[in-house]
Amino acid sequence: MESLKRTAEEADSLLEGVKALIVDIEGTTTPIDFVKETLFPYVSENIEEYLTKNYDEEETKKDIQALRELAAKDKEEKCEGVVEIPASDGSKEDIVKAVVANVKWQMDKDRKSTALKALQGHIWREGYEQEKLKAELFEDVGPNLQQIVEIGIAVYVFSSGSVESQKLLFANTDDGNLLELFTGFYDTTTGSKTDKTSYTKIAEDIDAQPEEILFLTDSPDEAAAAVKAGLRSAIVVREGNAELSNEVFQNYLVIESFNELFGDDDEEDFKRIAGDNGEIDDDEDGEEDDLEGEDDDEEDVPEDDDEEDDA
Repeated sequence: MESLKRTAEEADSLLEGVKALIVDIEGTTTPIDFVKETLFPYVSENIEEYLTKNYDEEETKKDIQALRELAAKDKEEKCEGVVEIPASDGSKEDIVKAVVANVKWQMDKDRKSTALKALQGHIWREGYEQEKLKAELFEDVGPNLQQIVEIGIAVYVFSSGSVESQKLLFANTDDGNLLELFTGFYDTTTGSKTDKTSYTKIAEDIDAQPEEILFLTDSPDEAAAAVKAGLRSAIVVREGNAELSNEVFQNYLVIESFNELFGDDDEEDFKRIAGDNGEIDDDEDGEEDDLEGEDDDEEDVPEDDDEEDDA
């Protein structure tokens, strides 16, 4: 994709007037490959052993029950391929086998259900504790977040992954434990990342005006929802991310690195061609513009619908 050089005016700090920064994880702070090729396979390879070992723990019982209820709902809604989970009075072997099959089915469909994300987070926790996992961040993330915090801007995370898994990731990076840089974390219990009401809730929770919040994401649909809620938004282009359409470039500020948040005028920088975060219509029926060139499925509400990712 051809780069477009930013003008001097556009190279001004994107953080001017910003009191809070919200970041997505997958494709924004963390390579998609790390999620797809490290975190997800770790779950697939270790879930049976984890469930068998922790079967009688209350946390695991809750995880299984949440997946059982979701599977029953999926069955009622005639979701193709859903694997039902036996009742709690079934045998341990049968229940574990069904949970493993259900989780792998959801992962194959790239779902982001809250029940799935909770169990994934607990399996990843064990992996981090045993030093079998180490989170990967883009090299520009840590230093720039540190600088952002130092100038008085609060940093938050909004990701499809559970809050626990978000904290585990940033506590176990190649740059060390970065948890102290973050003021708060939000997941799908707040709402879908493609629903503007989720961003309204977050703005109210952090006690900032929407226009004082900048949201960074790799997803045009998520950016559209944030803008509809009154937030500022920029789309982050990273290696391995879905290619963006010309329409996205016309409507949004697009950056390649967190370095650009401070106004770096680089030959490789992208720019917003027109619009102040885009002319996005807020139709009465709440439908979002159809933006080409992205492979994000609609993200689910806290219960279960399919969606794209973020860890």
